Amino acid sequence: MVDVERLYVDLVYRASKKYANWDPEVTVEVGDYGRITAGHKSWLKFWRHEQGTFLKEGNIYTDGQAEKWKIPAPKEHGTESNEGQTWVTSKNARETDVDLAAGGQTPALAQCKVKASFKITSGQGAILVMDNDTVSTIDPPGVLRRLLDDESMKGLVIVSEAHKSSSFARLLTAEGTSNIAIGLSVEPPVSGAVSGTADAKWVRSSSSGNFKSKINKDGKRIFTPLFRLVSLDDREVSTGMRGGDDEVDPPLPEASPPWLDEEEPEQEDAQEADDPTEKRKLVTTLSFLSLVRQT
Repeated sequence: MVDVERLYVDLVYRASKKYANWDPEVTVEVGDYGRITAGHKSWLKFWRHEQGTFLKEGNIYTDGQAEKWKIPAPKEHGTESNEGQTWVTSKNARETDVDLAAGGQTPALAQCKVKASFKITSGQGAILVMDNDTVSTIDPPGVLRRLLDDESMKGLVIVSEAHKSSSFARLLTAEGTSNIAIGLSVEPPVSGAVSGTADAKWVRSSSSGNFKSKINKDGKRIFTPLFRLVSLDDREVSTGMRGGDDEVDPPLPEASPPWLDEEEPEQEDAQEADDPTEKRKLVTTLSFLSLVRQT
């Protein structure tokens, strides 16, 4: 049985090289460090449990490593705006005309000012939308290489970027779902209400799949739906990747989910077959083999 969290993380990572937070209410901060769970393995595939979950062990800004290695504080980008959304979708999700997709299905979607629709071309798809989001980064990112000289940090991963938002919706579509639309429905405040705040909620065109959404009504960015992990692996140092005194150190390598390093050839072949170009190549090859056999 497919683990839904692992599948969602995998689909988003392949599209963005960033980790999706299955539970964005769990805060992730730039400078957090720890490990990625690999789980135990068995000779039976369906007993494999490689979650790829980030387990925090500390933070360089609160534990003293940042001060020791002179790593600057993170910078938050996008704070000047409180409008706009960021959409992240898996590679098998193709954006379609939202009015055509939503108009005849869900009346609530037709009234949404913030909305988008997608066609899932194969398997299951992943969609993440962050409203009113910012991204915090460490600039320049190469300064994190200084932590390679800290023996206590060897082999760990560290958060180098983090997206914060006041509202989010994440969806892992069900198998067989071909079209999906998601929107943010905002109703004006009720006249005479004490709070005077608008009532907002995320809506979608299908009730199937694994869906989660949250809205912080006071507008504070308290959710972390997406973040980047880099690897504190000193193997890159021995290959000359480290800059000299007058050079800017390159960023640390991405920390990829554990299962990507052991991905089976048939899985890669299946993904290639989903691509129209690869399908044409496959048809051409089969036609050629058929001719060879006939001769």
